[in-house]
Amino acid sequence: MTFMHLVKERISELKSIKKKSFFSISSTAKIENEAYLTPVRICGDFILSGSVVFDKKDLLNLIEQIDGKVDFILADSERKNLYRIGKLGMNDSVIKGFPDDETISSICFKNFKKTKVVEFKPNDLTVNATWSFLSQRLRSLSGKRISILGAGNIGSKLALMLVECGAKIHFYRRDAYKGNKIIHGLNLIKPEGIANIQLHSDPMKASFMSDVLIGTTSGYSIIDEHVINNVKKNCLVVDLGKNNLTKNAIKIATKNSMEIYRTDVTPAIQSYVYEVLKTQDIIENSYGKKNLGFCNIVSGGFFGRSGDIVVDRINNPKRVIGVAKGDGVLKMKLNKNDKNNITKILNKFNLMQKEYHG
Repeated sequence: MTFMHLVKERISELKSIKKKSFFSISSTAKIENEAYLTPVRICGDFILSGSVVFDKKDLLNLIEQIDGKVDFILADSERKNLYRIGKLGMNDSVIKGFPDDETISSICFKNFKKTKVVEFKPNDLTVNATWSFLSQRLRSLSGKRISILGAGNIGSKLALMLVECGAKIHFYRRDAYKGNKIIHGLNLIKPEGIANIQLHSDPMKASFMSDVLIGTTSGYSIIDEHVINNVKKNCLVVDLGKNNLTKNAIKIATKNSMEIYRTDVTPAIQSYVYEVLKTQDIIENSYGKKNLGFCNIVSGGFFGRSGDIVVDRINNPKRVIGVAKGDGVLKMKLNKNDKNNITKILNKFNLMQKEYHG
């Protein structure tokens, strides 16, 4: 069955479930031959599925197939090496991917006519999900020795989050020149007073006596039996890329009762979808400035001028929050004009005086 036939079946499945539907479209830096679908995730208020594509032609066909048939598209905004490998193999392959000035999200914004498109960053969701898992699984990250083998986009972002929690981060990257630049940058960014991230030229040195071992390479089995035998006996192993562990490494880790984990992004993507829905509600109903004739009201984080009345929603407000001072804070002391304007707003929208908490 072709990819487009599978997409058609998946869309029918999504439509059969009476919930708001989201469909993600993304890609990966890992070389793959064919587009594929991601699992269906049924959440409280919505249902989510998606696809991973590697060819612009597949993307355009996908857009034509699903436009208007789902409520939201989550479009990958990360610039990756998007291409497709030809049948003759790597050395003879023809690059048929995306021009340098295009991303999946830019193509989606141009070509979707009926379905609302929202950008998302899959790598960041993976990082957030991994951090959350490690934080809750280990209870405290402070003082933990964490080895990250593969200092790329995901590994670097995760390292910064972990070192900010007091973890001792040890990095390995095959390209030492780029590795040094990345680590130098991360150590400049991180807060002072906590241990620097360490870069090693050997994965054995990077993984020595680790509490957590994370592989973030793309399709390269960096964690072998030597690395597994080099960490603590109760080390938590995370396969954050794809196929980061050799078969022997998995066998030894299993024999030693080590936990091997592959990040489940469900919590992160579910939280992001709720964030999308709430942000849409804020932009459509809360955010902005409105002139009522006698004064302005502002809401949703809109920076008000001195005397503007801050309310909870720009459309049909239910509560007066306060009076803008003009410098990003609320007035602590109201003048007569402020009080009169508040009274007029309460009367205009049939609000009770107790709903003002200024």
